[in-house]
Amino acid sequence: MKKHLKFYFLIGFLTCFLLACSAKEINPLSTFGDKNDSDPLKIGKSPTLPAKQDTPSLLVGQIFMPEEKNKNFDKLLRNNELQNTMKIDKKPLLQALGSSPSMADSSDWFSLMAANGAVLTVWALAQGNWLWGYTLIDSVSFGDARVWKFRLFANNEVLIQNAKTNTCVNTYGNGVIHSACDESNVYQRFKLIPMSNEAFMLQNTGTKRCLQVPIGDIFYDFHRVSGIYLSTCNAGDNLDQQFYIIPPPFLIRPLYDRR
Repeated sequence: MKKHLKFYFLIGFLTCFLLACSAKEINPLSTFGDKNDSDPLKIGKSPTLPAKQDTPSLLVGQIFMPEEKNKNFDKLLRNNELQNTMKIDKKPLLQALGSSPSMADSSDWFSLMAANGAVLTVWALAQGNWLWGYTLIDSVSFGDARVWKFRLFANNEVLIQNAKTNTCVNTYGNGVIHSACDESNVYQRFKLIPMSNEAFMLQNTGTKRCLQVPIGDIFYDFHRVSGIYLSTCNAGDNLDQQFYIIPPPFLIRPLYDRR
């Protein structure tokens, strides 16, 4: 009887130990803060607005990284270098079809639009700030901050890199921030899950969860900022997890002249 009790006690101890180990939280930033700290920036698990603005405009936001403490963000706030370059660039946007990506290849520039019309954008330029969604008409002043490219890898994973800041989308808690691109960080890697309507879902490799832009009312969700969240990937009812690739918005002209 005593042997049986010792055996069950040992099994119980090992189970608790393993559960405790598996429950350890992991740092989504990889190289910043303690490796078991799931909130190394101390910003909480869900997106919070960087400022209340009547007219949306870029700002610096809270500075977290030591290397950015003395950084001058004035040029980034004023200039849209990619926008100016692409206006005079005569080369086609699309590369040749049929070529498979090699390690660290990059896609063309694009914007990511959710089903409610919100495009993924950097709002606060300093690393570690939350990413948001704005409609194109309400984010004109954001310029290149709404433009991204995929850094492609051989295992069908991508990093999503911003044109203005050169930082990458990084899952954090229940949302996404932007931070220095790190190819070894699984919380920056995404798989594209294609859908029959030419949209796709973005599943993070580290969390196995998908980017989500909640839709309250498809007719009245315009002209407001949208939070970008992480949620369980849904095979069925997933309109709020669908994204479309669109050309960079500053390349688009109206269909008709306003005369």
